[in-house]
Amino acid sequence: MTEAPPQLTQPLDADDVTALRRIVQDVEDGFNTNEPALLSVHIAEDAVIGTAGGAWVTGRAAIDEANRAGLAGFLRDATAHYEVSGAVAVAPDVAVAQKRAWSTRAAAEAGEPPEMLALYVFVRRDGRWWIVRRQNTLVP
Repeated sequence: MTEAPPQLTQPLDADDVTALRRIVQDVEDGFNTNEPALLSVHIAEDAVIGTAGGAWVTGRAAIDEANRAGLAGFLRDATAHYEVSGAVAVAPDVAVAQKRAWSTRAAAEAGEPPEMLALYVFVRRDGRWWIVRRQNTLVP
């Protein structure tokens, strides 16, 4: 006999969705303006990030360094436009969000398929949300 799997996600309230969208907007703005500090401002100390280049980076200091190196190097002239396509709670004070990404807003508005997908895991501590995990996946 098999049991139906449980439904484990819950909708987030509008204020939380807005907060998560602002965080993703800060990541986009940091990327587009080559500001590594803004790119990392919402990263938790013990975060783990899967980069678009395929590397796992662990810990805030290493993530900060990877962001600085990327923005000074191969990502220096790159731009991006992000859209959060879903955000739900998976536990009290834990949320996940999906992000679709394009090189430009114009590409997104033209209906082109996303060039990258990402999954963010957020944890709320002391009244604010932190990124604790992020996985970027380039779309071939």
